[in-house]
Amino acid sequence: MRVKKWALMGILCGTMVLLAGCGKAQKAYKQAVALAENGSYEKAAASFKEAIAENKDKAEYYIDYGMTLNHLGSYKKAIKQFEKAYQKVDNKISRQNNKRLYYGEALAYYGIHEYDKAKKQCDKALEISESKVLNGDIYATLAMAQWASGDSLGALGALDQLIKENAKDADGLVLRGQIKQSMGKYDSAAEDFLKAISVDEKCYEAYFGCYNVYNDAGRESDAKDVLEKLVSIHGADAEAKTQIGRAYICLDKLADAEDILSDAEKEKSTDALFYQGKVLRIRGDFENAIKKYTKYLKAQNGAVCALPEVYSELAGCYIELQDYGQAEDYLEQGLDLGVTMAYQNLLRNRVILLERMGKMRQAKELAAEYLQTYPYDKEMAKEAKFIA
Repeated sequence: MRVKKWALMGILCGTMVLLAGCGKAQKAYKQAVALAENGSYEKAAASFKEAIAENKDKAEYYIDYGMTLNHLGSYKKAIKQFEKAYQKVDNKISRQNNKRLYYGEALAYYGIHEYDKAKKQCDKALEISESKVLNGDIYATLAMAQWASGDSLGALGALDQLIKENAKDADGLVLRGQIKQSMGKYDSAAEDFLKAISVDEKCYEAYFGCYNVYNDAGRESDAKDVLEKLVSIHGADAEAKTQIGRAYICLDKLADAEDILSDAEKEKSTDALFYQGKVLRIRGDFENAIKKYTKYLKAQNGAVCALPEVYSELAGCYIELQDYGQAEDYLEQGLDLGVTMAYQNLLRNRVILLERMGKMRQAKELAAEYLQTYPYDKEMAKEAKFIA
């Protein structure tokens, strides 16, 4: 799913240019590519370094090494690699490479919260007509950078262009729906989620997007129906089982969720660990929930967390256990990732943490700031009145 890759803002380009080469450098490079595609980013980084040590003249070595560093959250190091790859000569291959490095730089700048620079690099990448297959990801990155910098309308404009170029881009529709939801445009957001489902029946994020937006709009029955439809898909693979387990959690069918998530974990779904943690947290078993969440984080093998809401969940568990120092640490780790899809929950939990700590003045100030950004959160509006 590309949506997950957008929330974490670091993906490995699937159109790597394998130029003719031989010897140790090319062997190390091909090994690095295979490792990166397998998710073994730390090992891939070591192999990319080996390839570059053997041959310092290959632009794609630096670009793919930079992309791998993005995955590992080493954004400043990634930028240095992309800078080494820039080619002034004007031919098809150099334009393709430059487009990829501009895109990689945009991801890295997003990662260090320099959103204006991220937007600039996206614009430069889109000016290059080659490698149009990358345009969807670039528009999505541009939209996220605009959204993070407070320009929601600009973000929607970028996604409108993405969908104009590819009306069947389900992930683009989902991201546009999520941004519309954050703006309180519930009906329009639901339309995007439903379109995404019609394009791809297994676009799982679209079901949950629709579920959330219906709940926000007070349409609980419609929200339930959407997830019942997801459950009826009965996918056999680990990803489908994980998402069905996730749906069962929302439907308050915790025993069913536990059963299918256990199967998904056995089939090597790391995301299943996260949702097992949610089941335990809902049951009030905070200590075992923490163990599951921690196991999920370890399974990322050093890569940037694909589900940043784990930090909010961990903070919530520690708040309940009255370990406020640990809760604060995890909130900071999550917020350090910038504006992700978990950002709102992290900010909400930060208000709750301050309230539990008895820091009412700070909690009141942060609640007011939160409601300026998310004015449609009715629960926080109630909480803010309580704090006041």
